[in-house]
Amino acid sequence: MQQQMQAMQQLPPEAHQMAMTYQLGTPLAEYRGGFTGRSIGGIILGIIFTGLFGAIAIGIMNDSSSSSSDGGPIIIMVVLALVGLCFLLWSIIAPIIYSSWRVYVCSDGFVFAKGSEVQPTRWEHVQAVWQSVTRHYRNGIYTGTTHKYTVERSDGYKVVFDDRFKKVSDLGDTLSNKATAIMLPRVLAAYNAGNVVNFGPLSVQLQGVSNGRELLPWSQISDFSVNQGIVSVRKEGKWLNWSSVEVAKIPNFFVFMALVRAILDGARGRQY
Repeated sequence: MQQQMQAMQQLPPEAHQMAMTYQLGTPLAEYRGGFTGRSIGGIILGIIFTGLFGAIAIGIMNDSSSSSSDGGPIIIMVVLALVGLCFLLWSIIAPIIYSSWRVYVCSDGFVFAKGSEVQPTRWEHVQAVWQSVTRHYRNGIYTGTTHKYTVERSDGYKVVFDDRFKKVSDLGDTLSNKATAIMLPRVLAAYNAGNVVNFGPLSVQLQGVSNGRELLPWSQISDFSVNQGIVSVRKEGKWLNWSSVEVAKIPNFFVFMALVRAILDGARGRQY
């Protein structure tokens, strides 16, 4: 609690002004666009790429033995060096453009400020949150993680928060947690009332889980798990998964998982 109070006190005046203007409660955190670890990595890669192919091109041009040979290799190296230079410039310019972007998270909602555009959103007006968190490997070596969180309001407005923001994973967790706290009671009520609750390619109802082609009763589910960004549902007596869906394709993934776990825990409790 003390840490939260200190964080609130450190927020800039505009965060408090935004919260008051749009009646979003207490400002809790600010997330900024700009230079991140990923953009700095892009700058380093651009420097290496440009320098490497530029040096090779200069070396070929200075090689007297190749002065009368085909100029194709030189052209290729120059083109690659120019590609690296463009990538380097974009890695520098883009974070500067995004540095004015802000997300102010408050107790009752959040504000996305992008230049002159200001979009306030109350938590109860969030209709869906999609998340895509991908760990990247090259030749078995971990090279980084990309994040993408898409928020859709009930009026159809969508906004994407990705690695252009510093600490975007913290922002994504906050968005998911806040949305889940608001949505889960509604979803549970709809489920208990006998309604079908849709989560993109999967849906949940009193009779079981549907993948759009087949309905699997709760009593026949042997395993329900999430591994490497894939939601897997296994049917009793079957080796292969009954359904495998990417987390990124499931709107309100955390709401979906909370609902399914509550249903399965309740079913197991009745069996004992």
